Amino acid sequence: MNENYFMGADGFVWFTGVVEDRNDPEKLGRVRVRCLGWHSESLQDIPKSDLPWAHIMHPVTDPSMQGLGNTPTFLVEGTWVVGFFLDAVEKQQPLIIGSLPGKPTEVADTSQGFNDPNAKYPSEKITHSNHSINEPDTNRLARGIVSETHQSLIRRRKNKLGGTSAVPMADRPGLLNSTEFSTRIPGGAWSEPHPKSVFSDQDSYPSSQYPFNHVFESESGHIFEIDDTPDQERLFKEHTSGTFEEIHPQGTRVTKVVYDDYEIVARDKKIVINASKLGKGLDLTVNGSVNQYITGDYILDVGGNFVRRVGLSEIVKVGGKLGADNKPIGGNMETEIVKGSYNISVDKNYIATIGQIDGNIQTTVSGNEIRNVGGFQEITVTDDITIMGLANTT
Repeated sequence: MNENYFMGADGFVWFTGVVEDRNDPEKLGRVRVRCLGWHSESLQDIPKSDLPWAHIMHPVTDPSMQGLGNTPTFLVEGTWVVGFFLDAVEKQQPLIIGSLPGKPTEVADTSQGFNDPNAKYPSEKITHSNHSINEPDTNRLARGIVSETHQSLIRRRKNKLGGTSAVPMADRPGLLNSTEFSTRIPGGAWSEPHPKSVFSDQDSYPSSQYPFNHVFESESGHIFEIDDTPDQERLFKEHTSGTFEEIHPQGTRVTKVVYDDYEIVARDKKIVINASKLGKGLDLTVNGSVNQYITGDYILDVGGNFVRRVGLSEIVKVGGKLGADNKPIGGNMETEIVKGSYNISVDKNYIATIGQIDGNIQTTVSGNEIRNVGGFQEITVTDDITIMGLANTT
């Protein structure tokens, strides 16, 4: 056996270096790395294209095979890494076992090696995070009050619904002919909770305390936070567009979608809202139209009052479902007031058509009937008309 080609038998040579290329032609997640002490910083002596491709070690929680796990790895040009050579003698098979954060003091110099050739990392400022040189590589969102300078949090506070932009709620209209509902009751408004449940200038700032907030941020600005700050535990995920979901320390969840939202459920869906004694249950505000299409039955069971206000017209059509012959099947509309009154106030006309060909109307009044007609009353009957007074007729 040739021990020079048995891994480990020829020694164990470590290295630190800088990633200068991640465009692996084999798409294996490899990167080109310039190793400190083994490669010159001169791009003329050793150009980037001559650097060896380095494999990257994944953790045991990541199989990194058959499309499973986190692939490709998230090492970008300019990343400082540490590893060892699988071939200690020839040093053409580097293996990266980790990355090295730091505190860069200069922007990338593209004229030399050990730098990001794209001059992006490090740079004066990363737009979506405001991260710059002369500060730790640790994400600003993980460093307490400094998190307030991260562009994501600045944007969330700017776009928070509240104050003059609070969301209005439905109110209760007053009715002319009602004693119980004659008074209009304003619905009020609600505001979006403060991000992280704290103010931007809160004293002292309790959220995102280092080293408890674990942050992942991608190159375009997608963010995940797992904040284990004692008594301020949060979960947060955000798309670079601004759409986000945050679970606050007390368990409140805030979801904001800045564009369209689609939800598709293949089977049943059940929702329970256990309103608190001080809460009202559900407030729905739609700045636009609402369309509901229901192919089956629609059952609405209201334990209290049912109040609705229609700004313009209300149109109800019953029995319009078509059968196999493409003709209406027909249906009934039934109203029952178990105990109480039925009051109608119409400002203009009240028109009723009973049957296109043959239809009846029957009204039974167990008490008195009083009609006041301000103009004339015209009744046309094509058959008999009978008026009976069992007592006196005037």
